[in-house]
Amino acid sequence: MGGNALKAESIRLPAGRYSEVEHHAVTTLRQHFPDRRIEAVMAYADKANFGDLDILIETDTGYDARQFADVLQATEVVVNGDVTSIGLAVAEGVFQLDLIRTESDSFDFASRYFGLNDFGNLIGRIAHKFGAKFGHLGLLYPLRAPDDHDHLLAELCITRDFSQALKLLGYDALLYESMRGNGQFKNLQDIFRYVVSSPYVNREIYLLDNRNHKARIRDAKRATYNAFLLWLDEQDEIKLPAYPWAEAGTAARDEQKQKFLETTFILFPDFRQAYDQALEKYARKKQLKQQFNGELAADITGLSGKQLGELMAQVRHSFIDESSFENFFLEADSDAVKARFLKEAALLLSS
Repeated sequence: MGGNALKAESIRLPAGRYSEVEHHAVTTLRQHFPDRRIEAVMAYADKANFGDLDILIETDTGYDARQFADVLQATEVVVNGDVTSIGLAVAEGVFQLDLIRTESDSFDFASRYFGLNDFGNLIGRIAHKFGAKFGHLGLLYPLRAPDDHDHLLAELCITRDFSQALKLLGYDALLYESMRGNGQFKNLQDIFRYVVSSPYVNREIYLLDNRNHKARIRDAKRATYNAFLLWLDEQDEIKLPAYPWAEAGTAARDEQKQKFLETTFILFPDFRQAYDQALEKYARKKQLKQQFNGELAADITGLSGKQLGELMAQVRHSFIDESSFENFFLEADSDAVKARFLKEAALLLSS
């Protein structure tokens, strides 16, 4: 994605020629893989030329990007995670085509997220301010440990319904689908006007100086993102939303995030259940570690080094399954824990 992943120099194609190449590539792939959903990413209607072609490929456990590359007679294949860039031989030279591995349950979301240039990236700034993550897999919530915010417990799915995600972030989802379906996103300005239509928009959240280092370096290279910043500078600030985002790390900012979280709990009960279960799992793991750890075992048995490691493994494997092991150490008192370690240590030393 971006048109510069290949060793060979990739050409740009004018819109008319691009449409021909897109139609041929998608048709060819669908003919060879009729059981998979295959779809080109949407561009805005008046885009004049293209540096690459992005195609979403519905995946399963048997996905092999090189099969698709072979069907298209790729001149070069570069695999980078879920994106496989290939060189496509056209009359004008080599054109970059990106095959994007996409899970079935997030296909519709990914199609909309990747479409219309940086649309998804720009929308995602509001999600980020609320502590969420708006990406090709859906609207996610990075759940961190209550006692250690550097410890990411899980990325929980709030929703994979694109319209529901837009509504939650303050956008008119029906308007988006109408414009998308009727080709009304004709140019970048149409995209930008929609992006700033949420009441949660504030131009400050998009400025590169207000981004973290990684995001600043990434988005500084993106032509559409920079065009959006220039467009913002040209707008009358009085007419743009200016949501009063609190400073990061303040109690006021935490309160904004908490209100958003409480709203998601009401609208998405499955997310609330997953959230509660993840915290419960973490609490159990933390409690288990207090009852079952090498320092405690060493104090009880006097073992150390290799023998201590063998003891820890032996104790764990002395239960019929992981659940029985966890339940014992979560429910047992200190005397029972001590007895268990001493019993297994005696067996270990006598073997």
